[in-house]
Amino acid sequence: MKIFVNLVQVLLIMGIIYPVYAVWENDQVSSFCVEVKPNMTKQRFLDLAEQKKIKVEIDNTDELKWISTIKVPTMFSNDFCIVTGLGDRVASTQVVTK
Repeated sequence: MKIFVNLVQVLLIMGIIYPVYAVWENDQVSSFCVEVKPNMTKQRFLDLAEQKKIKVEIDNTDELKWISTIKVPTMFSNDFCIVTGLGDRVASTQVVTK
């Protein structure tokens, strides 16, 4: 019985903490994407991501063009940010909210 009570307590605590974590992570990604501006260098973009502890995945579509998708790392959020670049510069930033 004591194990059951402890399990229920842990689940209740997680039920309170996880939504706060999800909102915080969503806000972190959104505020990061607002800080990324067109014509920012790719290195400055990567340094900013490292400073904010944001995981960035860059996909080079060809020699000059690249695209980066920054996803909110929570289970229930489909929000993400798309940063496109040309050469060593950021071309555009778009926050996608679903």
